[in-house]
Amino acid sequence: MTTMHRTTGATRLVMLAILFGMAGRSAAAQWSGGVGLADSLLAMGRVASAESLYYAASSARPRDAAARAALGRYLASRGALRIGAVLLEEARLFGGDTARIARSLAPIYLSLGDYRSLATLPASPLSPAEQKRVRWLVSHPSVLEFPDSAATLAYHSIVDGSGIGVLSLGIGDHRVDALIDPRASGVIVRGRAARRRDGLHTFGDDSSGVVAVVHELHIGDVTLGNVPARLIIDSARGTPRSRQVTVIGLDVLQRLAPTFNPTTQMLTLRRSGQIAQVVSGTRTPMLLDEQGFRVLVDDHWVRAGSGATAKLLATRPWTLDAKRGAIVLQ
Repeated sequence: MTTMHRTTGATRLVMLAILFGMAGRSAAAQWSGGVGLADSLLAMGRVASAESLYYAASSARPRDAAARAALGRYLASRGALRIGAVLLEEARLFGGDTARIARSLAPIYLSLGDYRSLATLPASPLSPAEQKRVRWLVSHPSVLEFPDSAATLAYHSIVDGSGIGVLSLGIGDHRVDALIDPRASGVIVRGRAARRRDGLHTFGDDSSGVVAVVHELHIGDVTLGNVPARLIIDSARGTPRSRQVTVIGLDVLQRLAPTFNPTTQMLTLRRSGQIAQVVSGTRTPMLLDEQGFRVLVDDHWVRAGSGATAKLLATRPWTLDAKRGAIVLQ
């Protein structure tokens, strides 16, 4: 018997104790430790059990800020961004840690394109330059131009763990090769392209670089307008080549339910952002949050850049069904 199995068995006993061994206590008291246990189960890859506990804890203590926030963070990490945001907002109203909730809400609002809510977020974690950009985006929202219901374009898969693959992007009048990086957010432009700033609107800099938006980001025949970006100007001549690449975060593509096919080296994007629930393939739970993009493999969460997972995603066709918190392996 493996250590994982022993741990899981012990955890089940704890769950049974919580569920049935606290006779005479109220439902709220029974679930007082439910969030911590749910976090532990999720960390161990017991997704269904963790989800049940998150919901049970929130239901038993409907005005408990910690339980509400935990459920919100979990659902957002599984792709239910709007529901997660509402639950986190309720947690703040119930007396939750405003600053911590703001740190969770900011990337969710950014992924949703809900710039109005982001601009008025209490205890905002955004830098002054980022706040300036958000105020601009309120009156210049992101747009999507799609020639058809789906678009297919070439990309080059990679197996070294640095990213999912490389594709050609149009920024202004320039074409650049961009690394699809599940650890990044938005578009990151480095080196000479960052110094040119063609097709970019800048708002000042902070500790991470120059805060900007790409007016028009062309991905094959698809055009995304006013995409959040960051410029990193490496002025030293000795800057490694690997740091000169443009990067596009997986969060930019996730709204288009992308299918990566390493066999044909083609990437398919969907205007609706949805795939059929009964699409053929093996559904594997995923998380996408402040810790990056992780996939459940053999009951363990592994990052997309890890050796075995990077090889898997670079050799088998797969679809990111972010709205249902899964990838579909062909």
